[in-house]
Amino acid sequence: MKRKENPVPTENLSHEATGEEATGENKMDLPAGKMGAGSNERIYVMEDGRLQPFASEDYTVSTLYQVVESFSVECKLVRPEDPSNVVYEGKKPSKKTLPVVVTKKGESLIMESWESLESKPEQLTEAIEVIGVMPVKKIFVLRKNIQKF
Repeated sequence: MKRKENPVPTENLSHEATGEEATGENKMDLPAGKMGAGSNERIYVMEDGRLQPFASEDYTVSTLYQVVESFSVECKLVRPEDPSNVVYEGKKPSKKTLPVVVTKKGESLIMESWESLESKPEQLTEAIEVIGVMPVKKIFVLRKNIQKF
């Protein structure tokens, strides 16, 4: 696996990568809603077994998934004495994140942990990207206004 330092803009992704079919329907629209002003965060919510973009003006009590790292997937041939499962180029993913396998069909599969992904590397055969997400939730913050009367 190779780590992407900068996420690829969705305009450059092929129709297969974004899950767009001949009908023009997107299974997974990659640009997500922004949680903060001027923020460039990708936030998703799980709906009908698929990750869907979450807009900042929406509210949900469901768990949200914030993308914090992204890895492209490639297959290589190595020597027999080299590790036989998943190899990371660059920095390893944070243990605080969960891997989400994004397939060529636009489907997404949330794994329990990075160790579960490493123990079953065959799950990466149809993957185009693995993103590291951090489970988060949306809350309201009430700030007291200071006024002179």
